[in-house]
Amino acid sequence: MFFSKKPKLENNTSASVLDTRKKGDFDVKSSIFEEIKEVYNEPKASAPVPKIRTKQKRGSSRVTKAKRTFLDNLALLVGSGMGVNTSLRTLQKNTQDKKLKAILYSMLGSVENGSSLSQTMEDHNFLPKFLISLIRIGEESGNLADKIRRTVVSLDKDQKRRGQLRSALFYPVFVMVLTIVLGVGVAVFILPRIGQVFSNMNVTLPLMTKLLIQLGDFMGTYWYILIPVIFGGLTMILLILFVFPATRKSGQWLLFHLPVFNDLIIKTEVSRFSYNLSMLLTSGIPITTALLSLAEIHDYYMYKYYTRKIASYIQEGKSFHNSFTVDQKATNKLFPFAAQEIITAGEESGKLPVVLEQIGARYEEESEQISKNIAVLLEPALLIVVWLGVVFLAVAILLPIYSLVGNFQT
Repeated sequence: MFFSKKPKLENNTSASVLDTRKKGDFDVKSSIFEEIKEVYNEPKASAPVPKIRTKQKRGSSRVTKAKRTFLDNLALLVGSGMGVNTSLRTLQKNTQDKKLKAILYSMLGSVENGSSLSQTMEDHNFLPKFLISLIRIGEESGNLADKIRRTVVSLDKDQKRRGQLRSALFYPVFVMVLTIVLGVGVAVFILPRIGQVFSNMNVTLPLMTKLLIQLGDFMGTYWYILIPVIFGGLTMILLILFVFPATRKSGQWLLFHLPVFNDLIIKTEVSRFSYNLSMLLTSGIPITTALLSLAEIHDYYMYKYYTRKIASYIQEGKSFHNSFTVDQKATNKLFPFAAQEIITAGEESGKLPVVLEQIGARYEEESEQISKNIAVLLEPALLIVVWLGVVFLAVAILLPIYSLVGNFQT
C-alpha cells in the first residue's frame, strides 16, 4: 500500500499572498491560518526553486517600523508551526518596503542554502547584536517564536524610551525656535521703522535705543544675507550636536549636564540596561557576552564606555559590587545609588535577572513621569528668557518716548 506524502513546508515556495493594507505592514489576523493551510496543501511541483545568491545585501542594524512588523509576523508564523524558510518567503513576497524586500530576498537565499536564521541576520547586519544573540538562543533551545516575540517587546520598549526623550525635547526646542523667528521678524520689519521715527525726534537717545536702531538698520539692509545665515547656522549647530556621528558626543554631553534632562537620561538608560540584561541572562546568554552586546545599544557614549568597563571587570572575576566601587565617582553619575544596591543584593541572592527586570520597570515608570512633567519643569526658565527679550525691546522703545514727553511738559 502506498501513501502519498504531504509536501514539506520548508521546500514550499508558493505561499499565497497575504492581504497588505498599508505600506510596509502585513495583515495576518484573520487569514493567517488559511494561508498556512494553503501552504501545506499546494503541490510541491508548482514551487519555483529560488536562485542561489552568493552576494549578500547588507543593510543597517537600525530597526525600522517595517522591520518591527516583520519580526512580529515572523513570530506569529513560526509559532503557528510554519518553518523559517516558508515564513521568510511569505513575508518577503508580501512586504511593500523595497529596501526590506531586497534584504529579505538575500536572507532567504542564505537560509535556503543552509545558514541559520541568526547567522543570516548577523551576516546581513539586520538587527543589533544582542537581539541576534537572543534569536540564536531560541534556535538552539527550540523556542524560536518566543525569542522573536521577546525581541519585539524589547524593540517596543526602546522605541517608547526614545519617543519620551523626543517629546521632552520638543517643547523647549519649539519655544526657542519660535522666539528666534519672532526676534528676527521684529529686527527686520519693525526696528527699521522705529529707527526712522526716532531719528526725526529732537531728543537724545539712550544707549539701549541706539543699539536697537543700529541693529534694525543693519538687519533691514542685509536681511537677505542674515536670515539664511542665522537659520543655516542654527541647523548646522543642531546637526553637529545631535546628528553627525563624529561630533554628537558634544551634544550628548550637553544634554547629560542639563538639570532636568540629566535625570531623564539616567533613568531611561538604566531602565534599558536593566531590562535587556535581565532578558539576555534569562535566555541563558553569558553575562560578559550580554554586557558587551548591551554596550552597543546605548544611545549615550558615556554608558557605552561604562558598560564595556563593567564587562571587563566581571570577565576578570569581579562581582557587580566590586565593579561599581572601582570607579565609584563615575558609577554614581551614571547609576542611581538605589540601583547599585539592588543589583548587588540580587547578585548575592542569585536572583539577578529578577531584580534587573524590577529595576527596569521601576525606572521606566519614573522616566515616563519626568517626560510628562518636563514642560512644566522647563516653563519658568523659558519664560524668563522670553521675558528678558521683551523687556529689553520695550525699555529701548519707551525710554525715548518718555524723554520726548518730558521735553514737551517743560
